[in-house]
Order: sequence, then structure tokens, then C-alpha cells
Amino acid sequence: MLQLMPMALDQFQKYLSFAINEYAEEKIQAGTWQMNDALENSEKTYTRLLPNGLETSGNYFYSIYDEINIIGYIWLGTDSENESNAFIFDFEIYKQYQNNGFGSKAIILAEKEAKNIGFRTIGLHVFGSNQRAIHVYQKCGYGITDIKMQKAL
Repeated sequence: MLQLMPMALDQFQKYLSFAINEYAEEKIQAGTWQMNDALENSEKTYTRLLPNGLETSGNYFYSIYDEINIIGYIWLGTDSENESNAFIFDFEIYKQYQNNGFGSKAIILAEKEAKNIGFRTIGLHVFGSNQRAIHVYQKCGYGITDIKMQKAL
């Protein structure tokens, strides 16, 4: 049975070092950051969003468990533009557990958790090149609210 459990401090520390590097890589691949300053930009972003780390108010970190195995994580937080809305800042099902329906199930659990916290809606950002994630989110009923486009010159 899939479940969300609050992320432990040691899991959060592992997550943070991984996530900062992954976010920098994603921004490079998307073409929004240059390689030479991407890691610094990513560190600044995480420091701004999480000034008190795991204890930053309005942020909720969960490890996703399938029985006893941690199969991924999800970070919910208060949307900076509307405090009644939750925002999925980060979400991943580890590669070896993908293609088993865990992503959709985890999203549903996160939605229930957000509703229990008191949020009215839930949103997220997905990189345009991440077709796998876009498919999962659309399958779960998420619709496009904004599209940012870019062209190489």
C-alpha cells in the first residue's frame, strides 16, 4: 500500500543535496540557465524557498513508501501567489519504481494531504520537455494554466 510519511531530517538532507544538483541540470537543459552559474542559482533558489530547511513554515516534505521501501518524495508548499493554494515544488518516483502507477497514486495522496492541511487547490510546474510527467499530471486531471515559451537564436 502506497503512503506518504513526513520526511525525516536525514532523508531531507540527502534530498536537498540531490535536488539542488538536479534542479540546476534541469534549468540548463531547459535553456534558462547557463552551465557556469546554474549550481549557484539553484543553491540560491533553495535557500530563498527554504530559509529554515525542513522546518520552513508552509512547506511539507514527504517520503513516498510502498510497504517498507522509499520509492520517491514529494514537496508540497504554500503557493506564493495565493495562500489558499498548495504547490508541488518537487516530486519524483525513483527510476526503478516508475511505470507501475505509483506516480498517479502518489499525486492523489498528495492532493488528499493538501486538502487535509486546508488548501483549496493544488498546482505545479513541469518542464516542457518532461513528457512523462506531463502525461501523469494530465491523467490526474491537471490542466495548463500558463505556458512560457522560448526560442534559440
